[in-house]
Amino acid sequence: MTNSDDSSNKLPRVDFDKTETIGTTRWMRLETLSYHVPPEEDDDNKSNNNTLRKWDRAVRTTKKSENSIDAVIILAILKNDVNDPTKDEIVCVKQFRPPVDAHTIELPAGLIDRDEDVADAAKREFEEETGYVGKVIDVLPASYLSPGLTNESASLVRMEVDMTLERNRLIHSGEMKNSGLAGDEEDRGLEKLLLPRVGLLEALDDLQRREGVKVFAALHSLALGMSVGE
Repeated sequence: MTNSDDSSNKLPRVDFDKTETIGTTRWMRLETLSYHVPPEEDDDNKSNNNTLRKWDRAVRTTKKSENSIDAVIILAILKNDVNDPTKDEIVCVKQFRPPVDAHTIELPAGLIDRDEDVADAAKREFEEETGYVGKVIDVLPASYLSPGLTNESASLVRMEVDMTLERNRLIHSGEMKNSGLAGDEEDRGLEKLLLPRVGLLEALDDLQRREGVKVFAALHSLALGMSVGE
C-alpha cells in the first residue's frame, strides 16, 4: 500500500532523474528541471495523477550536493567604541561586477572550500577581502539568494571586529596593506568600505545617488530592517 505521506508522492516535486544539462562552463551549469504538479480539476488525463512542467535553473559546478551550502555572507560589526554602539560600523566591500556592468556595494562573501567548516570559511574570506581578523558570533542556517533562478545557498555569519587587536588597528589606519586579495578580486578593484550601522539605509542611498553603484539585495534589506528600529 502506498503511504500518502511519503515525500516522494507529495506535489509539487522535482523529478531529478529527468534533469537535462543544457550547457556548462567552468563555474556554472544550466539545467532544465522537470517537476510534477497536481492535475487541473478538469484534466481528462489523470492516469498519472499529476502534470509534468519544466523550469530552467543555474547551478554552481562547485556545488557538492542538492542541499549543500555554497557560500558565506558576512555581517561584521566594527566596534569603534565598546561603550557607544551608535559609533559601530558595518564592514562592506565595493567591487566591479561584470554581470551588472557596475560597481556594487556588498557584504563580504565567498565560496566555501571543499571540506571547509562554515565558520572557518567566513573567517578566511573576511580576512582575505578586508584584511581584518573577525570573531564569529553566530552562524545562521542556509538561505537562498534567488530561488527562482538558482539553487545557490549561503549561510549568513555574524562577526565582530575587535579594534584592540594590533592587526585590526593597523589595517584600519592604513598602516598595514591587505595582502589577501589576488587574481580576479584584485583585478576588479575590490576594496573594503565602512558604513555607519546607524543610518545605514541613508548611507547606501547616498552612494547610489552620488556614484551610481548598485547595492546587494541582502545588504539593502538589512539596512531597511535596521531603519525600522531607529
